Amino acid sequence: MIRARDAATLLLASLDRNELVPRFLDMYAAQYRRPSRADRPGLYREQLQTIRRESILAMVTRIESSLPKRLKVSVTVRGAKRSKKGKKGKQATKTRKKPKVAMELGIPFLELFREEFFIALGQALEWSDEDASEFWRDLDFYQKLDGGAKGQPSRSRSEKRRVVTGPFVDRVGLLLDPSLMDQARREAAKFQDELNGAADRVLQRAFARRAY
Repeated sequence: MIRARDAATLLLASLDRNELVPRFLDMYAAQYRRPSRADRPGLYREQLQTIRRESILAMVTRIESSLPKRLKVSVTVRGAKRSKKGKKGKQATKTRKKPKVAMELGIPFLELFREEFFIALGQALEWSDEDASEFWRDLDFYQKLDGGAKGQPSRSRSEKRRVVTGPFVDRVGLLLDPSLMDQARREAAKFQDELNGAADRVLQRAFARRAY
């Protein structure tokens, strides 16, 4: 599946060619007058490598949550409520059956996309078996706790003051500046929003292709 492999390639290109992580670290250091790459190069390299991995996890989580919609697959179909008797009830029953059909037709494409995507990502990152296992474990952790809604920009003043939490925000905040966690979390949340936008553009570009 060409689109899946393209998505994996585009994800890493979007992250690395645009230097999203180095730019995030440099802006944080400059804005809050924290040690920069020149002050503590060893720490900077460690932060860069670790936060890059967290960024890949965040982008993959975003892509995974967007795939069913992209492929027009419903993955949360459960037992439908019983319809009322009469014509209206019959019509409602027919309407509810459509997502189930879409799910049955789309799931093979969804699973194939995921398989090819992760194969391409693992090859690009030169994963060992241990690396792959650790990534799957952390991705599962992200997907269970993130829910696709964390790290989004707030609109109201009260929401802007609230520290956003989530696996990416908490882990990157700790890596970034453990002595000022609230501040670090806020900046990590803004960065996650940037990563979400980048992940959305990756899928958009990958699906712009005409064929699998």
